[in-house]
Amino acid sequence: MSSRNFVRRIIVICSLAGLTSGSALAGKVNIPKEGTATFDFCAVTQAETISSGDKLFVSHFRNIANLHTDPPGAPFDRMSSICLGTYTNIKGHQVAYGVCEWTDEDGDKIWVEFQGSADGTGGTYTAPLGAGKYEGMTLKGEYVVDFWPSATKDVGQGCNHNKVTYRLK
Repeated sequence: MSSRNFVRRIIVICSLAGLTSGSALAGKVNIPKEGTATFDFCAVTQAETISSGDKLFVSHFRNIANLHTDPPGAPFDRMSSICLGTYTNIKGHQVAYGVCEWTDEDGDKIWVEFQGSADGTGGTYTAPLGAGKYEGMTLKGEYVVDFWPSATKDVGQGCNHNKVTYRLK
């Protein structure tokens, strides 16, 4: 076996072991029927934009995110998310709107509809729909935007702080 093939096999084995051990360590998150939760929503965002100086900025974006609680294991911990949305800033008037799909380790989903604040520092959201254990859930949340330095000029990165109140059916 060549050294190149050996290295490739080691990388594949380590990657699979990491995925397996990560899933085993995650455990099931037990969500009480109602309560409050705080978490960070850490996303990488790609966008298509048009702009004209400081007078016009329009963006259609897609982000992929992970939800993380501190301490681990709280409601909504380790959920994954995909969001599609639009952000505009026309002569200082900001509007942000979109929908996210959150998925837990069982494959159950929550869809949230978000609206950005007029000053662009955060926003609010509700859950109009859930599936599996989240069917019939009511949820209201708010977030504060926290941008991080981006790894490349083609993406935005950040970990927005969230606070939610929820009730399961």
